Amino acid sequence: MIDIDGFRSTLTGRAYAPGDDGYDDVRQPWNLNIDQSPAVVVAAENAGDVQAAVRLARDNDLPFSVLSSGHGLPRGNDGVVVNVSRFAGVDVDAARQVARIDAGARWRAVLEAAAPDSLAGLSGTAPTVGAVGYTLGGGIGLLLRRYGFAADSIVAADVVTADGSLVRAAADENPDLLWALKGGGGNFGVVTSLEVRLYEVPTVHNGMMIYPGARAGEVLRAWAEWTSGVSDDVTSAVMVMTFPPLPAVPEPLRGQHVAMVRATVADGDASAVDALRDTLGAPLVDRFGPQTYLEAALSGNEPTDPMPTAGRSTAFTELSDAAIDGLIELVAPGSPVPGVDIRHLGGAAAKDEDSPLSHRDTRFVAAANALAATPEQRAAVQDRLDSGFAALAPHSGPVGVFNFLAPGSSPEVVEAAFAPAAYQRLRDVKRTWDPQNVFQYTHNIPPAV
Repeated sequence: MIDIDGFRSTLTGRAYAPGDDGYDDVRQPWNLNIDQSPAVVVAAENAGDVQAAVRLARDNDLPFSVLSSGHGLPRGNDGVVVNVSRFAGVDVDAARQVARIDAGARWRAVLEAAAPDSLAGLSGTAPTVGAVGYTLGGGIGLLLRRYGFAADSIVAADVVTADGSLVRAAADENPDLLWALKGGGGNFGVVTSLEVRLYEVPTVHNGMMIYPGARAGEVLRAWAEWTSGVSDDVTSAVMVMTFPPLPAVPEPLRGQHVAMVRATVADGDASAVDALRDTLGAPLVDRFGPQTYLEAALSGNEPTDPMPTAGRSTAFTELSDAAIDGLIELVAPGSPVPGVDIRHLGGAAAKDEDSPLSHRDTRFVAAANALAATPEQRAAVQDRLDSGFAALAPHSGPVGVFNFLAPGSSPEVVEAAFAPAAYQRLRDVKRTWDPQNVFQYTHNIPPAV
């Protein structure tokens, strides 16, 4: 039995138990298909609250998980969940070009704090996600080919470990822990603050070109060939999708099946995109131009409200004709899976770094997601994902970043995300810092025996 009143007296934030006013607000993650019922939710406001939550779980032999402000994957039934969305400070040191980010800060807040100095962090396409969790999980962002994975930019971290201690991970202090955090996710502790490098990005050339979905194969083939010759300043993706028939979607796109090319050019040079446009001809929609990095990061139009979703991902060293045909078939008009996003990697992300991130020779990663609100929808979506990704399997390989792994990925899929030596080293670090595997709420890396 938990002395909840006594525990509450130790916190700066608040603790919620089932039946308390506000409990439902703090227990529910972004993906509404994850319906968890924790014994206690701690709405943390500082590192001390996180330490108290970890100790509460440890002392009462309860499962533990972290709920951030973004698209994380907590599993907190009958256990202790620490909700860090109120613990969201950001401090930018423009002289050092470093941002210190609290556990619950979202990328938008980080980018807004850095923008006055023409600095940018390595955010992704959804500025509402939690910056810390995104970065620990790898991070495939708008400037990936110019500056690498977001995890490569980690400088230091403050971490609450499995015994409730607060330690620092840096190049000169617990370097093994720092190494593991650069792509190993939340397996080694709760990161209460993260220091990441920022980059001078005064302007970018950013936008999208949209073509009819009937030309999706042509667009993907032309784009794949184009990517083989672009500079590392160009980070791009193609989404093949069917827009919902909703009034919020403008004509002529409402309800239409399309192929959308998105690109961000770090040096602001438009000529690289001009070459692809010349190959494909005039698009239905052409929205490219100079922007600040903040404007580019806010232009993705990704969903912000919580919703019930399901998804899957895979990776490719090459986009063969068979792979392209399989991706198009997966999201053909009428499919319960309406869209797939294919991103071009390489560039700086392919360079060797002192981190566990593996498979850096991967050229493309593809992720398909769908709404799945009812049991019938979930079954239809899962069947399509299973069959579609089984067809892609002969042409694809393992995904090397946690951000793109589906919820509930098998231990085999998690292990395959890393090179064998990196995975063994991660397990060794896990044994040092979390031998009882307290932090297993995300894609779990078990401690070495």
